[in-house]
Amino acid sequence: MANKICLVVTTINDGSFLDCYVKAILQEEVSQDVRIIIIPDIKTPGTLFEKCEEIKRQGVQIICPSVETQDAYLAKLGTIRNIIPHNSENRRNIGFLMALEKECDVLISVDDDNYPLSGNLFFKEHLLVVQKVKAESFTSDDGWFNICDLLDVEPKTTYPRGFPYSHRHKIRTITRSHEEATVHINAGLWLGHPDIDAVSCLYAPATSRSFEGTSVLLGHDTWTPINTQNTAITRQAIAAYYEWRTGYPMMGMTIDRDGDIFSGYCVQACARHLDYHIRVGTPIADHRRNSHNYLKDLTYELACIWILEDFTHWIHDINLEGSNYIEAYLCLAEMIDEQADKFSGFIWNDATRGYFHYIAYCMRTWIKTITLLGVD
Repeated sequence: MANKICLVVTTINDGSFLDCYVKAILQEEVSQDVRIIIIPDIKTPGTLFEKCEEIKRQGVQIICPSVETQDAYLAKLGTIRNIIPHNSENRRNIGFLMALEKECDVLISVDDDNYPLSGNLFFKEHLLVVQKVKAESFTSDDGWFNICDLLDVEPKTTYPRGFPYSHRHKIRTITRSHEEATVHINAGLWLGHPDIDAVSCLYAPATSRSFEGTSVLLGHDTWTPINTQNTAITRQAIAAYYEWRTGYPMMGMTIDRDGDIFSGYCVQACARHLDYHIRVGTPIADHRRNSHNYLKDLTYELACIWILEDFTHWIHDINLEGSNYIEAYLCLAEMIDEQADKFSGFIWNDATRGYFHYIAYCMRTWIKTITLLGVD
């Protein structure tokens, strides 16, 4: 396998979850092609670094920079150091930048409670993002597809985190065709605990038992949430995959936890504009979810849920410009900056609009850093 893969994950735990990835790397015989980049934070225990040294002795490539090393790395890259805070999922962006610097062909993003299934080809399945594939394509009459429909999940009316509520619980018609397409985003699904929001966890906890059928392509007008759990993108698309900074006060709430969902919609918009496709399905991960307080999670997610109702409606129908990811993403940043003052409704006040103006600034800063690293 000639393509370089970087697996990026953040953690504040001891790294025991890495054993499953090491096993997959050795079983798939890809130790020369895969590098793990694990980004610790201030709360991460020292035992993580011991685990990483143990993994190195097994012949697996792994990088685990200390917080001090991360900060020094960001300082060399300019103003981006100001938009990647400590104690935040946003630190994942450091791993993305390091993956670019290591000249990866494929970036795989996972959480530390996602485990590759034994016997499956986790890394080789994600390599589809650098290939042309022939597969069934789904086009929905309302422009949305529920990826949980590909799972044997209970309850049946389960939707992934970030799926707009205005499009839930609707009867939709799916048109199926077969296409040959270049895939730039591959969203793997989950067994165990599917990636659902706190509202769903509170009123209808879900269990995913198996993957139903085969992986599919999404038609260019058919959207679904893309997260940072078991998701692969091609190297070029990293330019449009900045994970949004959260922790912003808004309407008496704090916008948090869904920075990856916003970034997933942004990279989709750019990929679709450039005529690349999104594939959903395999590889499947076992999501052994870390302990959560769902009432607390809901407090942080509620503002995101409100905003996503308007944001998803808007981004679904925009027309970007640009001949590559950098140009398309800069165009998207300008459009978000302009649109922020046009949104209206309950959630849209000066603070909300200020957050979106700030995100547009962050997106431009991300592109400056990407350019500094020599990515075109």
